[in-house]
Amino acid sequence: MTDPCKSAPDARIVAWIIEGRADCVSELMVRYGGALRGLLRKSLGEDSDLEDICQETWLRVIRYAHRYDPTYAFATWLFRIAWNLAQNRLRQRVDSARQACEQGDMRAEPDVEPTAEVHLLVAERNHSLLECVLSLPAHLKESIMLRYFEDLSEREMADRLQVPKGTVKSRLHAAHRRLAMLLGEPS
Repeated sequence: MTDPCKSAPDARIVAWIIEGRADCVSELMVRYGGALRGLLRKSLGEDSDLEDICQETWLRVIRYAHRYDPTYAFATWLFRIAWNLAQNRLRQRVDSARQACEQGDMRAEPDVEPTAEVHLLVAERNHSLLECVLSLPAHLKESIMLRYFEDLSEREMADRLQVPKGTVKSRLHAAHRRLAMLLGEPS
């Protein structure tokens, strides 16, 4: 017998999770796990916290499934949870670095990596960009997510979306132009 979660829409899977079928989250993990890791990697870099935050995101999906509004895309809600967790982790790092500086902790190695403040500025810029991506129409948002968060080629995107490669290129171009406009940058 086939698993009904495999063919169910995201909103139905979340409804099953609310009903106590936490096992259904595995299908959402298959659908969005790559994009989630990509988003966190863009925010945190290759960080030891990445897997912890990824796992915490899925736990919160289960714990707070009743808060999901099915009139919005599941991916938007999922990425918002992950993004908030990543930002919290970056803030903790900045606070720790400030405390170490205030306490005159000079035992640390000389700075070879960017400071915590630089990481926070980059995170804030990434946050603005994510806000803009999430505000795009569904077909443009999906194109950006597949290309930059799942790192799919245009051919792989065309196969996944079941559209011609030219359509993928058009959507990416339109999405880039819209993002540039939303960010106030020249296109």
